[in-house]
Amino acid sequence: MIQLRAILESDAEGLFPLVYRTSVTETLVWDGPDCLESYRQGLRVREEKTRAGVQLTYVILDPQGIPVGSVGLDPDIANHSATVGLWIGVPFHGLGYGTAAVGQIVALGFGELMLERLEARIYVGNAASRRIFEKNGFLLEGTLRRVGYKRGAFLDEWVMGTIREDYERHLT
Repeated sequence: MIQLRAILESDAEGLFPLVYRTSVTETLVWDGPDCLESYRQGLRVREEKTRAGVQLTYVILDPQGIPVGSVGLDPDIANHSATVGLWIGVPFHGLGYGTAAVGQIVALGFGELMLERLEARIYVGNAASRRIFEKNGFLLEGTLRRVGYKRGAFLDEWVMGTIREDYERHLT
């Protein structure tokens, strides 16, 4: 259905229109890029970090190879864990791409990387993202109150988590 490919600086042209001044940024800690060039520079950094294995960022490609968003892992190797991040461009919402991408990144985390725990933080009220993680075996572990500050307002976050045992049970 979808393909994940390590992010490249050249992905900026395809991804930028999906995140620049869109409602997608309302669900992200980041407010989005100021311009294409700054976005390109940010992707260059992510590309370098992915190559080094420090932070893994992937572009999500639909069946025709069109970029639809991004997913990634921010590993904490010392603790055998990672935080999962995801965004999907508005035109591609509701098509199952987020669920599939998280499924693939979870398989990478528990498989190749041999992690024991994965976590995601989602702004309270973002039910679609919460459902994506629940479909992939994540459980609501708690709510962090007033942990974020965005556009003049304090925000709460749901902490979703899964451990290797949950993942293995989810597979059966």
